[in-house]
Amino acid sequence: MNGRNPGRITRPAAGGCPARDPARRASPIARQPYSSRRLSYAALLVAAGLTGVYAETIPNFEVLTLVVFCAGVLLGARDGALVGGVSMLLYSLLNPYGPAPPLVTAAQVVGSAAAGVAGAMFAAAGLPRGPAGARAGVLALAAIGITAFFDLITNVATGLVYGQMKMWLIGGIAFSLWHIGTNVALFVVLGTTLTAVFARYAERLSV
Repeated sequence: MNGRNPGRITRPAAGGCPARDPARRASPIARQPYSSRRLSYAALLVAAGLTGVYAETIPNFEVLTLVVFCAGVLLGARDGALVGGVSMLLYSLLNPYGPAPPLVTAAQVVGSAAAGVAGAMFAAAGLPRGPAGARAGVLALAAIGITAFFDLITNVATGLVYGQMKMWLIGGIAFSLWHIGTNVALFVVLGTTLTAVFARYAERLSV
């Protein structure tokens, strides 16, 4: 027992320079300060998410949720949520059909940000490095939970704005089931590989 704590300088490296303990280098990425590289990754992910939603031709088929989830894997909860919130806010404000009411926009922003937090939790649990089959199964469950949460809070917000809450909730079930199904397919088919790739890049950012 030498009583050393993680993060202290423990031994000299080659050339006489001190090296930090590996536990310190592996600190959660969400605690890392902003850098030009992190900001660049965040901006690219926002652009990718917006490209996906503006290129949407099939109702309730979107790639933004998967992009934001991957942002959480790469950048952590703080910045993953930021990517999701900014992407959805820009999409809502610049929507060619006009912006949604403020309460609905707020619900959409919260729902999208939640995908980034979920991605960070997925990464923190070490799931991107697990077997592909198990990873795909967890991603399918994540897609169900994230999408159902997003649709529920946006439908509730819509009901509060326009009235007839029951009609909005019941009428939205079919659209929500389609939305959940398409997101499950995207998360399993694309997310299984993408999350592993983004997790490797996250390790480089955390050094």
